[in-house]
Amino acid sequence: MPNINDRIGSQNVIRVLSNASAPPTRIVNLTDVDATLKTRDGMILVWNLSDETFYMTDTIDSSSLIATGIVTFSNTTESTSTTTGAVIVSGGVGIAKNLNVGGDAKIVGVVTFGSSSIIVDGTNELINVGSGVTISSTDGITTPSIRILGPLTAESLSISGISTLASAGGITTTGGSLFVNNSLTVGENLRVDGTSEFIGVATFRGGTINLGDATSDDINVGGEFISDLNPNDDASYDLGIEGKRWRTGRFSGLVTSTSLFVSGISTFIGNQFTTGNVSITGFATVTDGIFYETGDFDGPNGIAYFDDTGKLIGAASTESGISTSNYVLTTDASGIPVWTNTIDGGEY
Repeated sequence: MPNINDRIGSQNVIRVLSNASAPPTRIVNLTDVDATLKTRDGMILVWNLSDETFYMTDTIDSSSLIATGIVTFSNTTESTSTTTGAVIVSGGVGIAKNLNVGGDAKIVGVVTFGSSSIIVDGTNELINVGSGVTISSTDGITTPSIRILGPLTAESLSISGISTLASAGGITTTGGSLFVNNSLTVGENLRVDGTSEFIGVATFRGGTINLGDATSDDINVGGEFISDLNPNDDASYDLGIEGKRWRTGRFSGLVTSTSLFVSGISTFIGNQFTTGNVSITGFATVTDGIFYETGDFDGPNGIAYFDDTGKLIGAASTESGISTSNYVLTTDASGIPVWTNTIDGGEY
């Protein structure tokens, strides 16, 4: 018990002085603390300014809480929602430095990295990197330019604008298809390995078109020609070679050739007109007869003979003004054979 000193002052009052400034607080007995939650484990004392009383509670309602050291929460409860886990924060959380998460992180809402430079919107499945890159689950990737230093693997690739391949490697497809919905412009070489299929109109122009580079290459034309088939130079290229001949040729119009070599039997149906000479090494068999060209025959009943040039022509008509049918074959003064009923020779 403290010592008490008394003194009578000028106003006849007694002042009691104690050597203790305030009565002792027995926190362990909770004599000056609201101990309603005394039976719960892990409670903390919080000062309540309104009634100047300490309360035993699990809630801190201060506008700020500063922890200068490391704060460790030993509770290992997993978080599956915003109301479960070892630490539940009803308001926002400000973190001035690094954040390391050892497990999975699930964020419901928009995540912003930097000064609104990267926004991840999980609800709308959208990622915005500033105003230059947009990644959408419905619209894909929208960006002014994209550079990929390694291989690009995609089930499909749709390019609506102009595409430039600066690498000497060009485009290489392994097992898949390259589909171009509109135009494809190749500035230099184009090499396609395997089977190529062109559906629609294919135009090759502005140079030389090579089909195959060896006799082992085959060219299969399943369509039909709707234009002329003209060689580049006159009388410079062949159609077929020795040992590789075309089988049957059908022409509905005029066939013009400076020479014609036929090794087998030739059948001509219809009229044939030859303006030049015809040279026959073997026999010529004529079934229905040989007719003179107009102007080489003076008929009827002319006699065929060869003139001094070897030309086969017809003599003058054997028909005369007499009625007898007994004629004699002789020659006239020009040596042309004639049929006549008059013999004017000198000797017999």
